[in-house]
Amino acid sequence: MSSTSAPNCPQPSIEQNESTIASPAAATALASLYARDKTLVDRAFNHLTQNALELIDKLLLQEYDLVLSSHGGTAKSLNEVQKEEQCNLALAQSCIRRIVYRCLDKYSRLFSSPDVVEDALKCYSLPEALQQQLASKYSTNDHPTQPTTWYEALQQLKFLASDEKVLDQDKLWRLILEHPMTAYIPVQCQRCGHVVPDHYPLQQTDADVGIKEVSPTGTEIEIRAGFFRGPRKAVVFELTCPHCKQVSMWYRSGHPKVVLNPNKWGRLCGEQEDLRLTLAEYLNIPLRLVCPLDWDHVWSEYQTSPTLMKYSPFAAWKVEDGSARNFCRRLDEGIGSWTRVWAIHPNPEWCQDVTHEYLKYQKDGGRADDREDEDDDAMNSYKQAVKYARNDSTGSLTQANTCNGYILARANFTDDDVTVELRRAATEYGSKEWWQLHV
Repeated sequence: MSSTSAPNCPQPSIEQNESTIASPAAATALASLYARDKTLVDRAFNHLTQNALELIDKLLLQEYDLVLSSHGGTAKSLNEVQKEEQCNLALAQSCIRRIVYRCLDKYSRLFSSPDVVEDALKCYSLPEALQQQLASKYSTNDHPTQPTTWYEALQQLKFLASDEKVLDQDKLWRLILEHPMTAYIPVQCQRCGHVVPDHYPLQQTDADVGIKEVSPTGTEIEIRAGFFRGPRKAVVFELTCPHCKQVSMWYRSGHPKVVLNPNKWGRLCGEQEDLRLTLAEYLNIPLRLVCPLDWDHVWSEYQTSPTLMKYSPFAAWKVEDGSARNFCRRLDEGIGSWTRVWAIHPNPEWCQDVTHEYLKYQKDGGRADDREDEDDDAMNSYKQAVKYARNDSTGSLTQANTCNGYILARANFTDDDVTVELRRAATEYGSKEWWQLHV
């Protein structure tokens, strides 16, 4: 099935709903709480479980009472319901801002110079079997090639995407997305290829599958935190293969020289998108991150219209990855639900709550592939699953066991409200902290 694009038309103007803006006092309370215990707040927001949310709710309400009292008023001037509503708004806004800031941190961190990207593309000699695979699939009679590096593989794709020496960037990007250079690679033994189980919630302990966290050796490049068999700090993993007993080392990183390692190096969905962002910037192809809320995954949409300027808000967005287009159908896997889907980019006009697009069939203007064996009842069941997960205060209905969607639901945020906050956060990134709602 071909990729789908969002309507190629201006985004409608969305006005701020004043009822979804936390009061200055509630905003001050959040900033005070962060100043009082930065580590606790960061840890809670990193993985907003029911317990973490209950603790933040309690502490923020206490801080809010102190703020009200210190400004010459009294905490009794508002009843408990009104105070909770203001705190809920502050947490909803800050929840959105923190996620946007984390995504924009990724953009700023990954935008490498062309020289750095080319060095990474030329760094490794590809395994002979992979060279033969690329030659068989991508060579043509008038251009027979067997690339020995990723750089040569990219030149091969550029040739295929060119017509009379004019490069079709849309075609090039489609080729890159389906290419082994950007493929998902599970964490595995780097000798025999035995895959480390990555189910979550965990069905086996780290010791059961033969991995442990170890200290860095000093040779690693940009180790970062991430989700692997649960949330992890920036650590190095040592795998003792239960089959061949080989010891392999692996860690998460967004640096292209690490992610492009072709020698059975794990490239999870986060690394996939890191690499796609890096290559898109290198090739001058507009790309925006797509993040599902309360589900550990990420993918991207790319802008295709060659007549539009790179940072125009009048965007035609495509989703090439079938599993991403049909993300609603992952709700059938029985591992939990997601609660929203957001598109995020440094250009605020490209930031949007796109949940509705992923909960519609293409025939209705959405992303999901049309299927003869499915009707509207199937899509309605997906919508209900998302709705139930949003209203679950425990987070137990979500894949990540987190409560981000619930935080927004209890604050009565609509899709438009979320979009306004996404764009505000992208606008204020770099000038305010995520926890600074009013300055």
